[in-house]
Amino acid sequence: MKIKFYKNPERIGGGITEMQYAGHRLIIDMGANLPKIGEKNEEKFEANPQIEGLTTGNGNCDGVLITHYHGDHVGLLSYVLPNIPVYMTRTARDVLSLVYGKLQLAGLGNRVKETLEHLQQTEIFTSDHYGRYQQVGVFQVMPLRVDHSAYDALMYLVKVGGKKVLFTGDFRNHGYTGKRILEMLEKYVGKVDCLIIEGTMLGSRGHEVTITEDELAHKAIDLCTKYPYVLYLASSTNIDTQMSFYRAAKVTGKKFCPDDFQKKVLAVVAQNATTDFYKPELKSKGSGHGLVIPVRLGHDLGMVQGFFRKFRDKSVLVYCLWEGYLKENAELYKLSQTIGERFIKLHSGGHAFQSLIKDVIATCATSDTLVVPMHTENMAAFDELQTGCRIIKLQQEEELEMP
Repeated sequence: MKIKFYKNPERIGGGITEMQYAGHRLIIDMGANLPKIGEKNEEKFEANPQIEGLTTGNGNCDGVLITHYHGDHVGLLSYVLPNIPVYMTRTARDVLSLVYGKLQLAGLGNRVKETLEHLQQTEIFTSDHYGRYQQVGVFQVMPLRVDHSAYDALMYLVKVGGKKVLFTGDFRNHGYTGKRILEMLEKYVGKVDCLIIEGTMLGSRGHEVTITEDELAHKAIDLCTKYPYVLYLASSTNIDTQMSFYRAAKVTGKKFCPDDFQKKVLAVVAQNATTDFYKPELKSKGSGHGLVIPVRLGHDLGMVQGFFRKFRDKSVLVYCLWEGYLKENAELYKLSQTIGERFIKLHSGGHAFQSLIKDVIATCATSDTLVVPMHTENMAAFDELQTGCRIIKLQQEEELEMP
């Protein structure tokens, strides 16, 4: 059993991980790089990573597993050779189809077209598969649903050659569905031989002020009570935050006003959701007490400026994104300065805090378990957790052969 990172694990996003056993290969995620603060990325699409048997030559992988629909985990999907099966949730496939369909309308070329073709041939993990092993080539794969800022995100437990490996992907416990993560791990996973775990919040992002999604919803209700017009800047695919503001609008009698694209994203989630919580009534007209309006980076900022010129002190803009975007986007930063105290930061964050990372390690690892950090800017911080486990700081292209 061998493990390899094809991209730098000491960086946020952009992961491609391989597990290899007896000549068989399993890939988890096909992530495009996220630019670091200060980095300029002039290319619309990242180049082919040139991985033999996966993106070039003849395909010889048993399968590619996708943890969730964020671009830093699925952005290089178009390069996967067509004879290699790709697995993801139905929600991930349908949300990505919407996102890439929108990009195709914008005329962004062959990479978009090829991604859409891959999505049409995707193998689907449904809720019936969660907590049960599925055969992917020689590998036994158990998908486990986890809380993240992408709806229906997955961890993967992989068994092969007498070894158990847990790949966490991105996870948290402060969203609407994350409270029972440790109970789930105890029930379905237990102790593993290798734990490949994200550490986003152990790096510079760990200094950001983040709150639980439920706290965000209650603060949104307070703002909707105070201001007639509440605009919020959030990812259209961060479903928990979208639902938090929908809740706030409903409680305060305001009209929830998503655009057509946002409605389609919420409709996809509603079709795949197993609880009524994620099935908003988007036809509701409200009761005349104001508006709650989701906006996005880019083309919506001009509208926001016009809105604030017209309604002034009756309006507020809530920023629900990573702090780095505010530092990098000059137009957004200028807008925040213009609005002043009515530009309010409320971000729940999509990643596990230090305490949860320690708890997951304690739940799934023994002193013999190999703990392999990824998706972090600070691998050394795992040593500081003092877990008593073997921390393996695997580098890009380095192979870890499990004993």
